Amino acid sequence: MNDKILLVSSLVDPAGSLIHEEIRRILYENPVLQEQYQHRQFDERLIYIEPSSLTTDADLIIFLSRHASKEPRSVLTVHVTGNFGNAVFGGNPGTLTPAATDMMHAILNRLAKEVPEGYEVTYEATHHGPTSLSIPSCFVEMGSTEREWKDRNAATAIARAVIEAEPEGVISLVGFGGTHYAQRQTEITLTTRGGFGHIMPTRDLVYLNQAMFDEMVSSSGAEAIYIDRKSVTRDDIERIEEYASKRDILIVGQSDLQNMIYISLSDYRHIKRLTEESLAGSGITIHGKIQGSDLTPITIPSDLLFEATKTDPEEFTAGIKSLPIIHLSGKGIAFYPTFITNQENALRITNELIHLCVSILHRNCICRFDGDCLIITKEKFDPGKAASLGIPPGPLFGRLMAGEVVLHEGREITPSMVKRMTEKKICIPGWGT
Repeated sequence: MNDKILLVSSLVDPAGSLIHEEIRRILYENPVLQEQYQHRQFDERLIYIEPSSLTTDADLIIFLSRHASKEPRSVLTVHVTGNFGNAVFGGNPGTLTPAATDMMHAILNRLAKEVPEGYEVTYEATHHGPTSLSIPSCFVEMGSTEREWKDRNAATAIARAVIEAEPEGVISLVGFGGTHYAQRQTEITLTTRGGFGHIMPTRDLVYLNQAMFDEMVSSSGAEAIYIDRKSVTRDDIERIEEYASKRDILIVGQSDLQNMIYISLSDYRHIKRLTEESLAGSGITIHGKIQGSDLTPITIPSDLLFEATKTDPEEFTAGIKSLPIIHLSGKGIAFYPTFITNQENALRITNELIHLCVSILHRNCICRFDGDCLIITKEKFDPGKAASLGIPPGPLFGRLMAGEVVLHEGREITPSMVKRMTEKKICIPGWGT
């Protein structure tokens, strides 16, 4: 990363000063990196400094600070500044700061690798000053008691995370819901490309209107929004959805972000539209390195898919994992027979899916082709045969179904004596032998 970074700390803050000291030490040992950083230290608390005093030609600002809390815990935190409501701790009321969203994602992930034993790593929701800054910024903090503020190991972890952070391919988000320590948003950032700028906790939703929503999106450079639905009322969810619709910004869940490993958000929006056209209300799972353009639905025989996934769902799931396809699910159905892939792969992927299903059935059943039809022969337990041999319904039925030989009234009854053969015909055009 070649951005110029201004590092800011306060001389009255032991934690921020210690972090800054560790960064200077690391930079001293790496002269090549030194030109990337500017340094400022103030005599007052950072939350109260005036934006005008931070005039700089840097591309972003990182504030190095202590973290304090009424409920002490050992934490390393990242957040952007702003006040959704009143300005209790610096800054201006109802004002947000441009968020260094990409950098926060990168720092949080580096912190997760560097974190000393006994500490947790987390986002905090947007809070305190300074506000109205002209360039993106974030706070990186350690706390939340004097013991942690003087912990050089924790300061070194933050210093290394700040210097080694490399933003790359981040999907910029704003978050709604949850507590001050944004647990769900942190989990998303540590497991996906989703990175958060401004996060509005549940308690601050009283300040949310269309103007504040739009400001959160703009100040975060957000491409989509995330709602922690378990922590938000139905009315608030509907209100956020309305604001998102007017802004024409996508709402994503954690599973959506997990799907976007190899594809852009714009491609994902296209995929969502196409899947909705193919099967309204379905969920999607993206496999392999599928591209977001030139997509087309493909279909395999539904009865073939049903038999294969019923016979060995784990093998089928493993078999499609590396294929460049999207599988649809929902309403209690794990796999619909409609899949989506790139147009150029359509015929090949259709054949590979059919071959996977047929292979699963061949390994687990007696199968043969009759023209274009696959004939599946299975042995099934026949309650009528068991009854004709005097076997009463109950535990003996279960043992016979499990393949055990049972003794009834001095006579051995084998599983083969109570089975019948069934056949199922599945037509697969062009697949006869």
